Amino acid sequence: MFFVVDKPRLQRMIAIVREDKSARKQGPGSPFLRLAAVGDKLTVSSRTASATFPATVYEQGVLFIRTTRFRRILQLTQVKERFLNFQVTADGLRFCDVFFPFAGEDLILYRNPSEAPATWPPPSHDAENIPERRDQLLFPMDDEE
Repeated sequence: MFFVVDKPRLQRMIAIVREDKSARKQGPGSPFLRLAAVGDKLTVSSRTASATFPATVYEQGVLFIRTTRFRRILQLTQVKERFLNFQVTADGLRFCDVFFPFAGEDLILYRNPSEAPATWPPPSHDAENIPERRDQLLFPMDDEE
């Protein structure tokens, strides 16, 4: 995945769609942001909102990244150029002097956008929703009577 985008516009779109606006939702467990680079557009979306704007896309793909960490690093990059290039390699995401490795739990890539789920983590299927058993033991324990 490789695309070039207008940094101020990207920051505005993230501010509009992000779900981690309260301090309780920020931090290492913050929700994921979905960046879909397809055709000549970049779509930034969360579970509740999305924004699409023009971008130069060289390699398409869908990237899920933690919103809080990504937004803070974008704010801290002191780049004089207005446009930023984002490249996802086998190691991780690179933009400016920043490198996000795939080793952590903050970055998920789908090279084929049609295979990517709408949100991360993807919704579970009904077959995976196994009801919890009421009686965990074969015989009741003396303490429970």
